[in-house]
Amino acid sequence: MPKVVDHDQRRAEIVLALWQVIYLQGIDGVSFRSVAKAAEVSVGRIQHYFSSREEMILDGCRRMVAAAVADHGPTELPEHPRAARAALTAVLSASLSDGDEFRMGASVWAAYQAKAVSSPRIAEIVVDALAERASLLAELVATARAAPGEESASPTEADHAEALHLASLSEGLAHRVLVGAMAASEARRLLDAVVGRCMAAGSASVLCSPGRDGAR
Repeated sequence: MPKVVDHDQRRAEIVLALWQVIYLQGIDGVSFRSVAKAAEVSVGRIQHYFSSREEMILDGCRRMVAAAVADHGPTELPEHPRAARAALTAVLSASLSDGDEFRMGASVWAAYQAKAVSSPRIAEIVVDALAERASLLAELVATARAAPGEESASPTEADHAEALHLASLSEGLAHRVLVGAMAASEARRLLDAVVGRCMAAGSASVLCSPGRDGAR
């Protein structure tokens, strides 16, 4: 019988090698040859699955976003405030970790974000991913702040503003952890405290809107 080849698996293996090259050399260090060397395959194998260097880099960016959603996003939106708050904290804290796997993933994502400044196609993927994350966080904020037994409503403008503030804090803390300016445990404690203030009734934290109706 002819050998069955899992082409998506082979593309995924090539993308893993691509990420390794980006981690060590940056996006400008990516070439068919450098990725083939990291993957320990021939250049022809890389060209069989990717018609250009740009296609390979873009596929790597899309797969990174998809992996983050699969690994760190809730499988479904919680319906109860307590579960929503736990999910909110989990999503925000997912990038606050130590270890080689975190360092590589965070470094590669940072490289993609930097390249988005000069690459419209990468920018489209990055901006869409950030917007989707902010939208998810807004849904979780709205549900987490609902009164017990209250039916969750669509996120208000204030919920979206709080979600954006929390996302920005999480991203900034992740960068500090990545470069060694803060321990992951310290970053998680700070984030937990801010989430707690945001969820408290009548909270007026500088990072949170003071009320569900957005009144100031």
